[in-house]
Amino acid sequence: MRSLDWEKITTLTAEAEKAVAQLGEYAGIAPADLVANSEKLGNMKYQFIVAIEACIDICQHVSAKLFSEVPQSYASCFDVLRDNNIINGELAAMMSDLARFRNVIVHRYWIVDDWRVVENLQKVDAIDLYLHAISNMPR
Repeated sequence: MRSLDWEKITTLTAEAEKAVAQLGEYAGIAPADLVANSEKLGNMKYQFIVAIEACIDICQHVSAKLFSEVPQSYASCFDVLRDNNIINGELAAMMSDLARFRNVIVHRYWIVDDWRVVENLQKVDAIDLYLHAISNMPR
């Protein structure tokens, strides 16, 4: 078992937290107003990408270094952490959903349902829970 690069994890965590904070600024805005505003939608999509990719990068690092596993997909990476008791099943499922959502944004940007983007604001807390679980891992 190799050791984790905590500097890398800390940097990625900070990136994710910054993006989550920006997403949080949209939480109090009516969904219809968000969908009607292409600038806000564009920023939300970008912040989701930044936050979720940072979480995926952390997951892949932990999976490789601690468990010598290379997940088959971004979404399945969180199953590795679940199977090794780093995160619980519910959080793994939520993070896997966010990873799949990230794939939709990145690979099919032009057909992303804007309402789905707004609905995913409700899942941002999962990112905070995930980052908390990672930060509480033994060093």
